[in-house]
Amino acid sequence: MGEKLAGALSALWPLRTMAQGLLLVIIDIRIQHIDLVPDPIGWVMALVAAQRLMARHAAFRAVLAACGVGLVCSLPDWVGVTGNLLSVPTAVAETVVVFATCHAILALLPARRGTANAVRWWDLGLLLVGWLVVALARREQGVDAAVVVLALAQLAVFVCFVVLLFGASKEHPPPPAKTLQQIP
Repeated sequence: MGEKLAGALSALWPLRTMAQGLLLVIIDIRIQHIDLVPDPIGWVMALVAAQRLMARHAAFRAVLAACGVGLVCSLPDWVGVTGNLLSVPTAVAETVVVFATCHAILALLPARRGTANAVRWWDLGLLLVGWLVVALARREQGVDAAVVVLALAQLAVFVCFVVLLFGASKEHPPPPAKTLQQIP
């Protein structure tokens, strides 16, 4: 019975855990600046998932490092300490997680290449354009609508990423190629 269950699980099942953790990170329910949905727990879940996936693709090393940065930055934010010194590295960490995970999915799951490629570039592009618009909004009045539109676009891309992770977590990629050291 356990063999049937093990055979049914995809080697990429940790992507589901990563998606669940990142959902905890993105959901902010605050009362008096205290986050009731603790981001550190979400970052730890994503970090553990990345560690479990490192043998599948080297890009998960970057995901692991980015999750570590996100975890460290989320601790003060959890209790209401905010600022650019925390929000900028967190935004970069989130983008590295998306980009590197999509890069790995491109290599591991050919059927998901189109979606993974689109998600990674949209996420990176929106981050860069978002920073420009936010910088402009600080100097100019009337740019607030553009900031809201970009935030909604980033949320839509994040939702696509989470859906991609849940879907990819069920698929069975080919086994990793053996290196010369692994061949008996």
